[in-house]
Amino acid sequence: MSLGSRLRAAARFARCTALTALALAGCSRVEEAQHSAPLRPIRIVPASATAVDYAVALAGLERIVGVPQQAVEYSVLHEGRPEPGPIVRFEAYLAEPILALRPDWVLIDPWQAPETTARLREVGVRVSTLPSVRSVEESIHALEWLGGELDEVERAAKLISGLRARVEKLRAASRTRPRRRAIAYSNFGGAGSTAGTGTTVDSLFEVVGLDNAMAVRGLDGHGGITFEDLLALDPDLIVVSEPLRMGEGASGDRGGASERLLRSEASLSGLRALREDQLVALPAWLFATGSHELVSAAEELARRIDALDARTRAASKETR
Repeated sequence: MSLGSRLRAAARFARCTALTALALAGCSRVEEAQHSAPLRPIRIVPASATAVDYAVALAGLERIVGVPQQAVEYSVLHEGRPEPGPIVRFEAYLAEPILALRPDWVLIDPWQAPETTARLREVGVRVSTLPSVRSVEESIHALEWLGGELDEVERAAKLISGLRARVEKLRAASRTRPRRRAIAYSNFGGAGSTAGTGTTVDSLFEVVGLDNAMAVRGLDGHGGITFEDLLALDPDLIVVSEPLRMGEGASGDRGGASERLLRSEASLSGLRALREDQLVALPAWLFATGSHELVSAAEELARRIDALDARTRAASKETR
């Protein structure tokens, strides 16, 4: 064989070797991606009320094996809604009761006990932490992420499309109402609390066209509010939580404490919102939601504001 023939043969061999290496590398990457891709969870434990909202929306009740007791009050599983299937309720985010459910995926909030999370992961349970949600838009981003985690990308996309359409409808309707200065108020017998910028309440108010008086005042996050503060702000509208239906051991507004205090405290009788009966009590699960159910909370708040306006107009006609 001539020198030229040998060189051409060597070049062909080199090209074939390179192509084979590339093909093998490609196969290796595919196998690696398949190996690292999360398995579709079928025994899900959402360990907070917020996690329950997301899991029910994307996976359905049939893949959920346990929920925290507080979810019965503070999630889409609130009392009055049928709860099909044998779903176990547990009292707290502890490893033992959760491991007894044999979960293949646990979804938690960022604030939940790290020692429990460490124990679950130690024995091989997959645990995912929800991102912090402070707005409707952040709740939608959480849905996008969860769609991948649950192998429900198409379902998540369809849900998100519907949520965006509902938000747009709410914003359009808000432009037909007079602007109101509003606050969210909670008082369970101790001190009053409220919400400013960077909170789900602030996002809720923005969607329905309310000006958050505490945000305007400069409050960032949640904080306390005194009777003197309330009188100085004199908001047009006050939003509170409806009473809880859970037993005395539950934390939250039992017996409608916030509304009862506002209406019975003599020093607050001069508040415009009370004089004009501009107080809205939202269901507890919507008042406290940290999930995409913020959109449902906004729809319910808008309905109740419109009902107040209709009642005011009717009363005005009667007095003419």
